[in-house]
Amino acid sequence: MGATDDEDISPETFVKLMNQFYHLGWVYGSSGGMAVCSKNVIYYSPSSVNKERLKESDLFVFNSENNELVRRPENPKIKESACTPLFNLVLNDTDALCVIHTHAKFSNLLTQLIKGGQFEIANQEMIKGIMNRKTWKAYANVDKLIVPIVDNEPEEYMLLPALKKTLEGYPETCAVLVRNHGLFVWGNTWQKTKIMLECYEYLFELACDMIQRGLPLV
Repeated sequence: MGATDDEDISPETFVKLMNQFYHLGWVYGSSGGMAVCSKNVIYYSPSSVNKERLKESDLFVFNSENNELVRRPENPKIKESACTPLFNLVLNDTDALCVIHTHAKFSNLLTQLIKGGQFEIANQEMIKGIMNRKTWKAYANVDKLIVPIVDNEPEEYMLLPALKKTLEGYPETCAVLVRNHGLFVWGNTWQKTKIMLECYEYLFELACDMIQRGLPLV
C-alpha cells in the first residue's frame, strides 16, 4: 500500500486493510479483526460489522498509556470485538504492535489435516517472509517453520489460557492456528504483520495441497 515500516497506521488504512482481507476471503461475514498500536493509541476493529462495509467511525480507539477509551463507534449498537482480550494479551506479553485474526478456509482445513499440536514446513521460499519473534529477523527458506495449533473453544475469551501458554512455550512464533477456527498473527509493525499474514496463508494453502498429494512438508 506504499507505506514504509516506520509509518504509523491511520484509520483510513486500517479500514482499507480490513476491506482487502475480506476480498481475499479471510474475514467473511463479520469474522476476524485487527488491533494496531499507532503513536499513543490502539485501534481495534469492532464486532458484528462486515469488514467490506467497515468505516473509520466504526473503530474503537484506546489510549495505549492508560487504556482509557478515546473514541467509540458512532453507532451505539456496535460492540467491541470478542477478540479484544486476545489482542491485548499478545500486545501486552510480546513486543508486537499489531495483531490480525483471520478465518481463512485453508488455515481451518490445515488444522483438520494435521492432528498434532503444531504445523511444520521447510524448504519453501515464502518462509522468508516470516519473522522470528525472538530476533525480529526473517527466517531463511531452508529453515523449518513451526506454527502451534490450539483447540477451539465456544467463545473467544476461553482461548486466553491456551494463547498465553503458546506465547510462553513458542517464544519464536509470530502466529498460532486455532483448530476448526482460524489464525492469529502478530508483528512489530503493521506492515510486517500484513506481509507475514500473506505468507502464512500462502503456506497453509500450499501445505493442504501437498498433504492431499502425499508430498512431505519437511
